[in-house]
Amino acid sequence: MKSIIFGSALLLGSFGSLAEGYQGQWRGVLQLTPESGIVLGVKLTPAGQGYQLVLFSPNQHDQPIEPSSVSIAGDVLTFSVDALSARFEGRFNGDSLTGIFTQGRERPVTLTRLGQADLASLQNEQQWAGDLVLSKNASLPLVLNVAVIAGGYHVTLDSPKQQSFGIPVDEFSVSAQQLSFSSSRINASYQGQWHQDQWQGTFVQGQAVPLNLKKKL
Repeated sequence: MKSIIFGSALLLGSFGSLAEGYQGQWRGVLQLTPESGIVLGVKLTPAGQGYQLVLFSPNQHDQPIEPSSVSIAGDVLTFSVDALSARFEGRFNGDSLTGIFTQGRERPVTLTRLGQADLASLQNEQQWAGDLVLSKNASLPLVLNVAVIAGGYHVTLDSPKQQSFGIPVDEFSVSAQQLSFSSSRINASYQGQWHQDQWQGTFVQGQAVPLNLKKKL
């Protein structure tokens, strides 16, 4: 899957009426194909008489993204990222922000403002990387991408060596001591326990293979 969004950690201010109450974290899934998508995140923070805006693409990396231009006119938010030839225009409606993200082609997307439970789940937002040891001389790197959306998570799996990215994960569960996921697309599952600053567990796809997942640096 081609990378859709990436960038630097600089921020730009956006200007709009603070009385409208648009502050918060907004998240939605940008569908790239009928079977796969990535999370688009917008964070709006009150700043002076307007807002400061920063973008995120947590299924791809954890770095905030610098928009080239931002405006809020009434209930319409517009921003662009010139380096990526990307643009978004959407309309606020309560806790929803519905619009069109354009990068090469137009894609509809709806972002939802995260609630308190979702914000607490941000501590679990992370990329986890590990190597499946297939034999003494062969291994297969895997990356688990965990992103928070309203009401839960959007999780994907990457196999960089196979040039396979954004594999959908259907079921995902995480607690302080346990992590599990499964993907019907590749008929695979994983269960791990937290130990020594990593998830230590077993990846099952036809056969069971040990897999330890560490935070991706």
